Amino acid sequence: MKIKHMKKDSLLPYILPSLCGILFFYGIPFILSFYYALLNNMGEKKFIGLKNFSDTLKNPMFQRGLTNQSIFIAIAVPLCFILALFFALQVRKLKKGKKLIFLISIIPFVIPSGTSIYFWKCIFDVNGFANKILYSLNIPMVNWYNSNWVMAIAVIIFIWKNVGVTSLILYVGLNQIPKEYYEIADIEGINRFQRFYRITLVYLTPIIFISILLLVVNSFKIFKEIYLLFGNYPDENIYLLQHYMNNHFFRLNLQKLTTASYLLFIIIGLFISLMFLLQKRYSDTFNMLNFEGNHKNTYSKTSSYFTNSFTSIMVLLFLLPLIFTISNSFMGEIEIVSRYTKEIIEYNTMDLTVGNMHFVNIGFFPNSATISGYLDVFNNPHYLKAYLNSIRIVVPILIGQCIISPLAAYGFEYSKWKYKEALFFMYILIMLMPLQVLLVPNYLVADWLGLVDTHWAIILPAIFNPIGVFIIRLQLKGFPKECIEAAQNNGASRFQVFKYIVLPNVKPTIVILIVLIFTEYWNIIEQGLVLFKNPDLNPLSIYLSQIVNENLGAFFATSCLYLIPVFLIFLLIRNKFLIGIVSGNEIHKGKVLD
Repeated sequence: MKIKHMKKDSLLPYILPSLCGILFFYGIPFILSFYYALLNNMGEKKFIGLKNFSDTLKNPMFQRGLTNQSIFIAIAVPLCFILALFFALQVRKLKKGKKLIFLISIIPFVIPSGTSIYFWKCIFDVNGFANKILYSLNIPMVNWYNSNWVMAIAVIIFIWKNVGVTSLILYVGLNQIPKEYYEIADIEGINRFQRFYRITLVYLTPIIFISILLLVVNSFKIFKEIYLLFGNYPDENIYLLQHYMNNHFFRLNLQKLTTASYLLFIIIGLFISLMFLLQKRYSDTFNMLNFEGNHKNTYSKTSSYFTNSFTSIMVLLFLLPLIFTISNSFMGEIEIVSRYTKEIIEYNTMDLTVGNMHFVNIGFFPNSATISGYLDVFNNPHYLKAYLNSIRIVVPILIGQCIISPLAAYGFEYSKWKYKEALFFMYILIMLMPLQVLLVPNYLVADWLGLVDTHWAIILPAIFNPIGVFIIRLQLKGFPKECIEAAQNNGASRFQVFKYIVLPNVKPTIVILIVLIFTEYWNIIEQGLVLFKNPDLNPLSIYLSQIVNENLGAFFATSCLYLIPVFLIFLLIRNKFLIGIVSGNEIHKGKVLD
């Protein structure tokens, strides 16, 4: 017996709230903003056709931003993916500790950018650890911030932030490959390389597609770290499209801004279409089977030693910036200054120096622990105001997402409306667009409603962010439809099915949504810079960037306090988070994570 689909008229109660938000805050304003791209300026408003598009494409700064963005994606995404796949393959060989390793590997992805940024400054500043090593080896030092190597900083930070969560996604895919494939390969004498190329890569194609797509989307989010390190006007070798668009935001140059947004939209849309075609070409030749178990591990002692060493090094690298920030928060101001200042002072004369410059002396343990940094923070009213601003922004977004997204996902999955997939594709397209493209419609709506310079300018569009609908519907696709069919046959209404059957079973995915949404909006940078003119509205993420050069003790203490809500949420729901990512029977049988 086939499951009874919702009638066309019953689609509205479930999808309508989400759809109205998507259209009002993203779709319609983005389409209407095309009007601005056809004007010469906002004063005269003279129609000039496609001249703005021609001028933007010829603009040297747009060309520079597009070139740098392309170079960054071309380098960072493949490197991160290859390392993540290798890490997932190595973790798979371990007999125990996999859950702990993956929990640690996700930490760089969930912690706010501002809490780890000073660690990277200590590595790549002119007196940083990298130059300290070069000087010790009699190799010429590098001015990393103003050289051809500046892109390498962004690539390293991107890999550190994303390799863990990408490896977890790939690991789940690896554990769904039926062991029978590998057993047949062993019988036929296929070597490891052929087995990897002909079985692992082929079967992982859909997961690889998703991983690369997410990495490309996240490559635009590296702007947070670049802004915190280099500001609005960095070296031309690290000048990205976000810099070009943000600077036009500050000048309220809507005609240039919307033109750049449409061009970026077209470029990303073409890339996504190409990825879909490639994925379809390589995945149409096989089906996703679901045999239990995985192929037997037959690894030598040498291989096991390498695996243990490699995974241990990776775990340490994931944790280093976090340990650095926490330990430095308990250092006194004198110790912090003496360790990290470029100047040679009374307290650091024994450290390594060159000329009149003092190299950083990175510390992971304070010489004399103190809480003076925390006392400075609590005595500062600006800190409490910024902390409360972050809470005021994030909490309504979480509540709205947890109400609207499950309803919409349920409506999309179980309705029979013939246009629902076309509509859902619009959701996916918006979800994959870089923030700078979406900021245009967000700003226009906020301006029309008079919400610029209020927290609602960020909250309202974020409530309707389509990522929640996407990930919840993704799990519903694997939900046993027999349960819904049985409930309907016993007279349950559609809402009762949603409330008592669907909703309890998508709780792990809602947990993932909570973590992702909280992490994203607890860590906002661009939205605040564009939508807030009053500094009293700034969240803690922007406040951190302001005090990093004023009071390092307070900066480290604030960074640690900034981490507390993130870790409380993550630790409280960590098991459901992993279950939600796996979303398969294997985890309940103990076969995916030990």
